[in-house]
Amino acid sequence: MELQATLKQFHTADVQDLAWALLSPSLMKTTDHSQHCSEAFYQQAFNDILPHLIQLDQHPKPLQDHLERTTSHRLGPHFERLWLYWLRHNSRYECLAHNVQIQEEGKTLGEFDMIVQDKNSGEIEHWELAIKFYLGIPPLNNETHWLGPHQKDRLDLKFHHLVEKQLKLSTLALARKYCEQQGWKITRSRLISKGRLFYPLNAERTHPGNIEKHHLIGHWMTESDFRLHFARAQQAKFHWLDKDEWMVLRNRPATSFTHIDERLQKQRYPHPVQLLVTDWHEQPIRLFIVPENWLDRAMAILAQ
Repeated sequence: MELQATLKQFHTADVQDLAWALLSPSLMKTTDHSQHCSEAFYQQAFNDILPHLIQLDQHPKPLQDHLERTTSHRLGPHFERLWLYWLRHNSRYECLAHNVQIQEEGKTLGEFDMIVQDKNSGEIEHWELAIKFYLGIPPLNNETHWLGPHQKDRLDLKFHHLVEKQLKLSTLALARKYCEQQGWKITRSRLISKGRLFYPLNAERTHPGNIEKHHLIGHWMTESDFRLHFARAQQAKFHWLDKDEWMVLRNRPATSFTHIDERLQKQRYPHPVQLLVTDWHEQPIRLFIVPENWLDRAMAILAQ
């Protein structure tokens, strides 16, 4: 079943988020296939918890209570807690520990997101989780040309941090010693990477080699281009997405171009805004609107 159709069978926002976290396609991929989570893995993860999701949709308090037990409201920790909930409600995997920092003389060498035991095989795995959203600047096959909306993050830096540091954490002597003290022998590391790439409108859809072929996509444009494209597109409807809607839209009515344009003009400090646009193309489109100087700032960062 197509992702959006699957999500629509649930009516509770947190349940939709959990379904998205499980079923959405991978974003990044590694050359080591043992670190890769296949589409079949995610589908099975969803199937295993589906009866529980149906119950949660009617009585969501257990999931809501679980998600509220955190001091952070950022998307990354929310994504991790969704997976942690799944680990506590599936039959095959057990989370032995999560957010385990490996430190030496007060310096953090790395952190295990999750230490997980496969109860079928008895093997212990390290799971690394990431949810990321990047906007691309041509040439789009260059991994350095994909930046976070606020330009504080870059695809190549994040990918190499995950692959060269985080996924190899269990091979460090200090981390290995810590794991041995806990009675853990980690035999596998997995990358659970979700998110979306936003392409310049009408750009050729090429992407770096470390991105999964069937990743989620969106588009981006400047505020002036937004007005140029949509001022006369009377049929188009818009949702201004809060950060917690970057995974799944909450159930609320759409608004008009005029309303969105007014909100953009009222921004005291212009910043990128993600929209969901419906009734414009055959399928709804995720669209980032960025300030006029966004591209100039991005190019200056790349020039450094």
